[in-house]
Amino acid sequence: MIGELALALEAIAPSRLAAEWDKVGMLVGDPSRPLKRALLCIDLTEETLSEAIRRRCQAIVAYHPPIFEPIARLTAWEPRGALLLRCIENGIALFSPHTALDAVRGGVTDWLAQQLGAGERWAIEPSVTLRPGEGMKIVTFVPAYAVEVVRDAMARAGAGTIGAYRKCSFELIGQGTFEGGAGSKPTAGKRGRFERVDEIRLEMVCEPRSQVAVVQAIRAVHPYEEAPVDVFRTESHRDATQGHGRIVRLDRPLTCAQAVARLRRSLRLPAGTVQVVETSRGRRHARVGVVPGAGFSMMAKAAGAGCTLFVTGEARHHDQLAARARGCDLVLAGHSQTERGYLPHLAASLRPHLPGVSIQISSSDTPPFHAA
Repeated sequence: MIGELALALEAIAPSRLAAEWDKVGMLVGDPSRPLKRALLCIDLTEETLSEAIRRRCQAIVAYHPPIFEPIARLTAWEPRGALLLRCIENGIALFSPHTALDAVRGGVTDWLAQQLGAGERWAIEPSVTLRPGEGMKIVTFVPAYAVEVVRDAMARAGAGTIGAYRKCSFELIGQGTFEGGAGSKPTAGKRGRFERVDEIRLEMVCEPRSQVAVVQAIRAVHPYEEAPVDVFRTESHRDATQGHGRIVRLDRPLTCAQAVARLRRSLRLPAGTVQVVETSRGRRHARVGVVPGAGFSMMAKAAGAGCTLFVTGEARHHDQLAARARGCDLVLAGHSQTERGYLPHLAASLRPHLPGVSIQISSSDTPPFHAA
């Protein structure tokens, strides 16, 4: 089923890792329709779509999102509309993993970094994620006799789950104070008098989506007329092995010329297609920044982290000047050229998830230009 391809892509490249501006996942299609053949490519074009139709594919996984900007109308009068309508008419679903596949451990960025040589790698912009069951901390203050009732209610509403453990909480003994005003009905002590009451501070974590339910659960069972509740957002988990871009500390430093030679060989790049900005000829680079596609926006962070060489697909003229002014060598190996070589790895990752489905790599998917 088409929906199984969506689940497989989510397992391989979780959408939570994608850039906020990106459009990943299933973009066109009916998840309940059958799937026998899927085509992988970098770009949805007339050529790749015709190939998919000829091969009788029911899905196309295009690395670059075929739908990116909002669509006001869908007509055959403009090229993108014509492509999308043709996909729909032929019952072809469209998917894109894009920056989620870049960011994931072992994804496009790690693959590109490997072409330069072995070494420790970490993300230029580490992924920030919430662990399951966490994200918020709910705190209340309860008399000792009511702690178990309140904890159970919070747990039923979704709080206190950490990994394989349930009803996780923290308790701290202390004293609460109050002075009941006119119309108050204090559970302990008397109205109009300053009171001190022995209480237990009870804390439990929950996911943001459960916050309202947990607070309502506390108020439903708490013995106080006014249930005290504090809500805190917890620190997200930063995973340096995943995220956007990579910094590589090479086991064997290399020169700019050596980096170009390795990229040309591994990415099968024709002579004359790699652009180089070299600030000091022959300098050996031990720390390199790597971002596939159009990744120059991360150059400053990479250079700030000690990178003296930055490898990406493309950069504008003034970006190249900025790299030179910063003293950071720059290698531009082509936008889709720094991505296309990963498609066989994506196919290999998808096949175990989709037994019986033929995962094919496009033979007509090529860069829009060639070296002249």
